[in-house]
Amino acid sequence: MNSRLNKISAQLRQRGLDGLLVSLPANISYLTGFLSRDSYLLVAEKESIYFTDSRYTEEVKAHLKDKIALKECNGSVFERIAQASLDLGLKKLGFEERYLAFGEFTKIKGYLNTRLKLIPTHSIIEDKRQVKEPGEIARLKQATRITALAFKHIKKFVTPGVKEIEVGAEFERFIRYHGCNSSAFEVIVASGPNSSQPHYLTGQRRLKDNEPVLIDFGVDYQGYKSDLTRVLFLGKIKVLVRRVYDIVRKAQELAIKRIRPGAEMAAIDKVAREYIASKGYAGYFTHNLGHGLGLEVHEQPRISGNEASAVKPGMVFTIEPGVYLPGKFGIRIEDMVLVTHKGCEVLSGAID
Repeated sequence: MNSRLNKISAQLRQRGLDGLLVSLPANISYLTGFLSRDSYLLVAEKESIYFTDSRYTEEVKAHLKDKIALKECNGSVFERIAQASLDLGLKKLGFEERYLAFGEFTKIKGYLNTRLKLIPTHSIIEDKRQVKEPGEIARLKQATRITALAFKHIKKFVTPGVKEIEVGAEFERFIRYHGCNSSAFEVIVASGPNSSQPHYLTGQRRLKDNEPVLIDFGVDYQGYKSDLTRVLFLGKIKVLVRRVYDIVRKAQELAIKRIRPGAEMAAIDKVAREYIASKGYAGYFTHNLGHGLGLEVHEQPRISGNEASAVKPGMVFTIEPGVYLPGKFGIRIEDMVLVTHKGCEVLSGAID
């Protein structure tokens, strides 16, 4: 059994569970060591079982490690999961309460006929994923390098008259030619007043002179995600826009300086938020300061004012303060940081 499965098995024993049904693709990928699709993973002490259908069996056989069996399911996968759980003699089976659909839960429960208890669980695997292993860090760094190349390319493409959606399409084209599976999420290209919407849906608006263009972009490299935001300026930079940009940049610098092992996440968020408030923009920074990255573009930890836990070496997360003035413009600067034993490394620091 691989070390990741060993750690999860230990967690199950502590919780009095015989097994865990894993349904989130990122969690299955983490435990198996390869990108998993249309599958479920049953983790148990005696044997772990990977369930998928005939479309994927050849691919899966090439990757499965010791102690993970493969069951091809071309009928009801839920009946096979239930039967396998009973065959293993499980009494209490945990499931991921946030990711197993209610309809799927109902089907599995029906096949079990009350002979086995289904117990909801939360963040058993996600907690382990917060601290990255060396191989994961290497992939995240490569994802960031490709993102840097893409941004250098896209800056030449961002000119007045080009549509927002055309900028996004050019980014997608570039990264696929440079070894990425896809973008990490739908690229945000928000020009002028559209940039005041933090998660703006890239549209048909043409870029214009004398206004900011906010670009939020990232790549998927071998399953690992990057996530960065930069603001470009066309023509003259207005005084208010420059002032807000400098405030956001300083807030980010202050937050990054606070990152070190043991630092409280809420305190990191607080230093950026209080600086922005001190400059007259309290209430215009409307989201958390950052989020973890890895197999998902948004994962634990959350860098927010409500998170009292401490950062640990090996964590990778974003620092992304922003100020959004409705109907006018928005500024967000987002970088990825790796927590080290002495402080942190800004993985995306060379991207400007």
